[in-house]
Amino acid sequence: MKVRFLRSAMLDMGEIRQYIAKDNPAAAKRLVHSIRKKTSQLNRRPFSERMIPETINTNFGELVDSNYRIMYQVSDKFVTIFAVYESHYTESQRH
Repeated sequence: MKVRFLRSAMLDMGEIRQYIAKDNPAAAKRLVHSIRKKTSQLNRRPFSERMIPETINTNFGELVDSNYRIMYQVSDKFVTIFAVYESHYTESQRH
């Protein structure tokens, strides 16, 4: 299964990177790399992460990386990342 990013998710990551890079360019680069690494693992186990709690559709999942929520949809051929945004989770909310 192939992981792909919608334009909306790419724009989200670009905005996040620009915002963080104002104070710490290296941290911005590390965060984007971390997000890409985490999402690339979805090609093997797309249903390994939790469902998005706002929906009952089991094809929608989310990953949390640091304070960033990565939302995706699973179809027959693709895991499609459609949004990446800041979200403050507590440890008990992560899984």
